[in-house]
Amino acid sequence: MQVRVFEATDMASGLKMVKKELGPDALILSTRTIRNGKLGLMGKPVLEITAAFDANYPHTPVDSEQERMARHQQPENTGNRRIGGFRHVVDDSGENESQSRAALANNYGPSGSKNDRSLETVETKQQPDLQNEVNELKDLVKNLAGKIAHLAEKEDTAQQARQLKIKDSDFGNRYNAATIHGDHILSMLIDRGVNVETSRTIAGFLRESLTDQELGNPDIIRSAIMGTIEDLIQVSPPSFADRKDQQRIALVGPTGVGKTTTLAKIAALYLSRYSNSIALITIDTYRIAAVEQLKVYGEIMHLPVDVVITPEQLEKAIDRHRDKELILIDTAGRSPRDSFCIEELATFLTPELNIDKHLVLSATTREHELLDAIRRFQSLGITHTIFTKIDECANLGILLNVQIQNANPLSYFANGQRVPEDLLEAGPKITAELIMSQKEGSMHD
Repeated sequence: MQVRVFEATDMASGLKMVKKELGPDALILSTRTIRNGKLGLMGKPVLEITAAFDANYPHTPVDSEQERMARHQQPENTGNRRIGGFRHVVDDSGENESQSRAALANNYGPSGSKNDRSLETVETKQQPDLQNEVNELKDLVKNLAGKIAHLAEKEDTAQQARQLKIKDSDFGNRYNAATIHGDHILSMLIDRGVNVETSRTIAGFLRESLTDQELGNPDIIRSAIMGTIEDLIQVSPPSFADRKDQQRIALVGPTGVGKTTTLAKIAALYLSRYSNSIALITIDTYRIAAVEQLKVYGEIMHLPVDVVITPEQLEKAIDRHRDKELILIDTAGRSPRDSFCIEELATFLTPELNIDKHLVLSATTREHELLDAIRRFQSLGITHTIFTKIDECANLGILLNVQIQNANPLSYFANGQRVPEDLLEAGPKITAELIMSQKEGSMHD
């Protein structure tokens, strides 16, 4: 007996392969689901079928169409009949059947009456038994196919669940664990979006710094948390007062974070507090709407707007507005993963131009994407960070999470669409208040 192993996508195709390679007399020994390929457990499930056949057993060749036609024209009592499917016995071939018929003919004579009755008796005994075994095999194969499909589906579902699980962002589980253990300080921080590592550090510091009586007072705890956050946050908004030399600020960042609107807010804030000695420059020629938007803001505030396409044109525009106190430069949004476009932007914002580069980020972005953007844009020589859309966040612990890993200080927060009202200068206290506040929506003075 020889044993072969087959791999197929499902039971039906596997059985066809076995029948084609080993013939209809093959015996199925076992079936199981495996995962092959470089991905290991994440690979596509494959059905493995182990089958066997007797190499010494004479197999009946596949009949041609002419032979089948000729056989159907023979009398039915020749006994040349086969039962299809996979055999479970080895004594029912055409050769053995012919030998049995010859022996019966010799024993019972040429009359044929007793011989025919004997053949009928043999076939009557063998055919039901074989048919029953074939039916049982069909039922077994059908049940195995159903079980294998169910197990494969269950395994795929479990694998997808494991892939979708994010280790460090499951705030719900951390919150429940902290609540169960009764650590209300940890719960308060995690509830506001502060990651678990920072929350544990702050909670441990407060437990060491405060007395048991103070730890029982929620107001004292909240005040202590805010003081700790103020110490952790680094801020540095532009200092416009008493500045004698020209200040140049460029806003850079990913697409759709609100750079143009934020630039208009800074211009309007400077216009209302200091003077109208401002020039607006845009190199965002990728979006016509962005150029038109900045021109509209310039017309409303009666400020000049220059559109430049090359680094040389930017240098000439800056030189042309050398009498201005403040030059604000708008840039096209760049994907953090598009290193070519970031390098192209670097050819405009060269160190020789003495431009402060503020990286504009949306507070609605996931934490790991924010950190990735900070890392990739750092090649431009970023000096400050601006967070926009903070009015769209239910909690702002992400400001602390990112700032702890960001060397650049915060300069502004944008908390709405209004110009210039929805712009906040970053400060330690206001940052701590934003993080610890449970109010939703924009915060206006």
